[in-house]
Amino acid sequence: MRRLTILLSLFAGCTLDEGRPPLARIEISPAAILENDGFQTLVMLDGTSSADPLDDPEGTSRLTFSWQILDDEFRFEGSRASSPSPMIRLRGDRPATVVLTVTDGDGLEATAVDHVQLTVR
Repeated sequence: MRRLTILLSLFAGCTLDEGRPPLARIEISPAAILENDGFQTLVMLDGTSSADPLDDPEGTSRLTFSWQILDDEFRFEGSRASSPSPMIRLRGDRPATVVLTVTDGDGLEATAVDHVQLTVR
C-alpha cells in the first residue's frame, strides 16, 4: 500500500500537455521560375498536406495558415496570405524564401520553409 501511495503522490504534481503543435508542410509548383520573370509565372503554394496528427488524427479541427514570402518582390493572385493554397507571382530577381506558419485549434504553431528557385533559359 505504501508503494501505491508514493506513486500516486509522484504523479499528483504532474500535468498533462495541453497538446502538440501541428506539422507544417509546403509544396511549391513550379519549384523554379525564370530569372527576371517579371511576375509572368503563376506559382502555387500548397499547405494542404499540413496536419495535426497527434491532437487531431482524423483532421476534423481547422488549421489556420499564414504565408510569408521573403527575398523577392511578390503578388498574391486571387488569394490571400491566410489561404491554405495561395497563388503568387514573383519578380524573379533572386530566389524567394517561402515560410508557412500553421496554427492548430490549441493555438500551437509549426513553421516550414522552402524556396522558389530561379532558372535561366
